[in-house]
Amino acid sequence: MIAASEAVMAVVHVRAPAEVDPHVIGAELTRAICTNRKRPMTAEVTLAEELRTPPRHGNRRHGFVAILSLSGGGVVDDVERRVQKVARKALRRCFGRAVSVTVKVDMSAAEADAYWCSVRGTPQRPV
Repeated sequence: MIAASEAVMAVVHVRAPAEVDPHVIGAELTRAICTNRKRPMTAEVTLAEELRTPPRHGNRRHGFVAILSLSGGGVVDDVERRVQKVARKALRRCFGRAVSVTVKVDMSAAEADAYWCSVRGTPQRPV
């Protein structure tokens, strides 16, 4: 369970048609997460270049690192499911049914440190 005042790091994997610009996908992810009315939150989404794969069969996989700041009081226990649902719905509306989205919130400390470099460009999170 996550307190609403905490920031949460999430890794978002998106499989989309190869012709879609990954920066447009990132912008659409940010818009979709930030404008969700059911669970207000803000998102800082960064394309993780090392998670990008070459196209196979017309689709390309992109990885994004998102820092989510949850609004409101209480505890949120299903951030991963909510973000995945919102992102999938928005991206399919924009780019078609060929888009798939998976979100991962639970990760090891080593994974979190590696992804932190993608977002902030620094080797470690500040203590």
